[in-house]
Amino acid sequence: ERNLDWFPRMRAMSLVSSDSEGEQNELRNLQEKLESTMKLVTNLSGQLSELKDQMTEQRKQKQRIGLLGHPPAVGVTPQQPA
Repeated sequence: ERNLDWFPRMRAMSLVSSDSEGEQNELRNLQEKLESTMKLVTNLSGQLSELKDQMTEQRKQKQRIGLLGHPPAVGVTPQQPA
């Protein structure tokens, strides 16, 4: 009769288990990459915070020793020497 309905096309137990194992491996790999990325982001955030603190401290030190100068007041024109 050439009827092949009895043949388990894409329904064999070995195919089903390998598909789910492949998906689980892929999920594990993605989870590991996500965790690695989260660690990197945390590390970079810490470094940026340290850099910001250092820059703020440097700015304060320069203001203390007068290297930055004072910004001109609004509406006041600087005097020129005669």
